[in-house]
Amino acid sequence: MAKVLVAGGAGYIGGAVTELLLEQQTPFSVYDSLLYEAHYLKKVDFIRGDVRDTVKLGRLIKDYTHVIWLAAIVGDGACEVNPELTVEVNQKAVEWLAASYHGRIVFASTCSVYGQDDEEVNEESRLLPVSLYAKTKAAAEHFLQDENSLVFRLGTAFGVSDTYARPRMDLAVNYMTASALTKGELSVFGGTQWRPLVHVKDIAHAMVHNLERPVRGVYNLAAQNMQIKDLAETVSRMTGCKVNFTEQKFQDQRNYHVSTRKALRDGIFNPNTMRTVQDGVREISEVVGLGRIKQTESDVYFNVRYAQQLKAHGQFA
Repeated sequence: MAKVLVAGGAGYIGGAVTELLLEQQTPFSVYDSLLYEAHYLKKVDFIRGDVRDTVKLGRLIKDYTHVIWLAAIVGDGACEVNPELTVEVNQKAVEWLAASYHGRIVFASTCSVYGQDDEEVNEESRLLPVSLYAKTKAAAEHFLQDENSLVFRLGTAFGVSDTYARPRMDLAVNYMTASALTKGELSVFGGTQWRPLVHVKDIAHAMVHNLERPVRGVYNLAAQNMQIKDLAETVSRMTGCKVNFTEQKFQDQRNYHVSTRKALRDGIFNPNTMRTVQDGVREISEVVGLGRIKQTESDVYFNVRYAQQLKAHGQFA
């Protein structure tokens, strides 16, 4: 029977992953440093630890048949707050994992490794990582070129993960929806840039569903590709907010739309069950409307802002 270690399992994606593992009654433990949390409330086997602590992790990891590796400093801005920490967590820790662990590894990478490309990209396309975040993820992928590793290049996530995980309001769908509801309008800079989008629960399903399937290598994971201007118009139709378009270019110039033909061919996910952007807008609208997220602009929901806050208190190191 599989026994899974979910590194970074207290985070946004981890919340959805652990829900599925509980549902399947798959034995697992969460290993997490609680960088963004004061405590962990989910009633599962929890080990507080840092992925840079290879002595502690090395003692534990041999007891697990599978590792789902979600641990990372996530996002371009958050990674720049402490570049040395980012390289240690996102790259060097994965290098250690690849050399020290010989079980099944499922790894969360990012479609950001494609950088800027006007053409549709697939898993064989040239990588052009622009940010430190994308560069460390591309390097980590290189270490995992093992026959027993499964790497998911994730599109931009959206939606609600579970009851316990910190919601992220710095993601395109979530942010636009919250802004539409609280401000009554959206400002879109340019808007022609493409993004692949995928619900956080569908990310979790792909990871858990393929834990023991005979698939390996790199797969793009997204439900749909969408231009930012079209995303804004979708949010506008569903919330009634006003959209203000400006020709001023947004600072983030990433532009890529990805092919998922390989993933569909190999049964990585079922396109008929994938959640849509509209599903995500409805979810965020509900949690904001119910008051679960009372201050949608709070720093805690934004990786870069919270990382800066932690660094100011000497805690992001």
